[in-house]
Amino acid sequence: MKPILLSIIGILTTVICLPPESHGAGAQGGKADPFFSTDTPVSPGVPADGFYPNGKKMAFMGYSGDPARDLTNGFTVAGPTYGDNKLYVEQCAAHGWPVVASVSHGPRFTDKDTSKNYRLNETELRANVAAEVSAIAPLKEIVWWAILPEELRTWRKDEMQYLEIVSDTIRANDPQRRPLYIYNPNNRDAASLAPIARQVDVVGKGCYVNTSGKKRDRAWVGWSIDQEVAAIKAAGRPDGIPILMPELCKDPAPGEEKEIRSWVRHDVYLGLTHGAKGLCLWSLFKRREVSKTWQLWYDAYAECGRELNGVRNLSQVFLFGGEPSAHAGVRLVKGAAMTDVRLGGNAEPVTSSAQERRDRVQVMPSFTAREYVYGGDHWLFVVNSSNDPATFEVSGWPKDALAENAFDSTPIALPALLHLDLPAYGVAAIRFFTRS
Repeated sequence: MKPILLSIIGILTTVICLPPESHGAGAQGGKADPFFSTDTPVSPGVPADGFYPNGKKMAFMGYSGDPARDLTNGFTVAGPTYGDNKLYVEQCAAHGWPVVASVSHGPRFTDKDTSKNYRLNETELRANVAAEVSAIAPLKEIVWWAILPEELRTWRKDEMQYLEIVSDTIRANDPQRRPLYIYNPNNRDAASLAPIARQVDVVGKGCYVNTSGKKRDRAWVGWSIDQEVAAIKAAGRPDGIPILMPELCKDPAPGEEKEIRSWVRHDVYLGLTHGAKGLCLWSLFKRREVSKTWQLWYDAYAECGRELNGVRNLSQVFLFGGEPSAHAGVRLVKGAAMTDVRLGGNAEPVTSSAQERRDRVQVMPSFTAREYVYGGDHWLFVVNSSNDPATFEVSGWPKDALAENAFDSTPIALPALLHLDLPAYGVAAIRFFTRS
């Protein structure tokens, strides 16, 4: 038997040995296999124009970018920015660019300019926020409202009061009731995110892997999204939206430039397979701390953006794909099954509690395998979070199934067992379908 070599995602090569006849692993005694029997709806009742959950599009954005550049390169929204936000939003609207509008009134809530006993003037705050929101609320290009200042602390009564007042006032003055978002620090967990999730619609915390000391603990990305999902559930907000918030803010150590693309792809697809429904990157601004490798990072994120939002439109699988009842099996045959993830650290010390910064270890699976049914097809994503290569066996499809690499449409032959050899931080995506 001659091996067939095929590229899964550029950095991955899979060796598949074809037997004289290819037999699927899912058929039983000639009975009809249920694998493809139910054609799942494709985003039922959701308009094509608009952003999830009010539309089919995935919000894929970054802070402080260049909308003219980014929106033609895989990004879908002009992300939050600082400074004269009203002018920025109006300029985006003039070009028809979807945009996030920031809302900021009141204290900055830093230990330098605000005491713990600060008392908010609720009447003044509501009036200021109402005026700011009402002035731009008619702009249909606004996708989210971003609340400033960021990193509000759940153990500070005045900061939670501020968040509640601002959130309530934005909703009262936005007839379209667009989602509210606020950035939360890297060390937040489900317990400390839950009070935030009760007030806002989009729940995101920093997932700055390299700058948070998790460079070789990249399963932390999955842990981070798990915390958002758990916080949304604890807050009683079934309509809450977890998002991935990765980094583009620092050059890696010399010699690590070659890992950037695999880091980015790993982080993006691990976040999505754990339940993220969008991405907000910090940041698209060409900071001096990332001057040597900015373009490498940007190109890698843009590549993911094009896969998710371009012709392949993989975002629809993550936004609307349902978990199947009959599914392909993924078995680790070489590599570590579990990995230790260090939690805590000194990132954002002023706005993270001592409990959040506490060093501890969380044992997590070293890989993630998620299968979705979308449009009747099955989509399998396998993400290796290990620092070493891993080999997997995949089985469980019916005898009439066809398969292709979901990233580039390369056909994949289906023997009884499909072997995937993933490098460190490797990602594979397989679409199973039929001819009919």
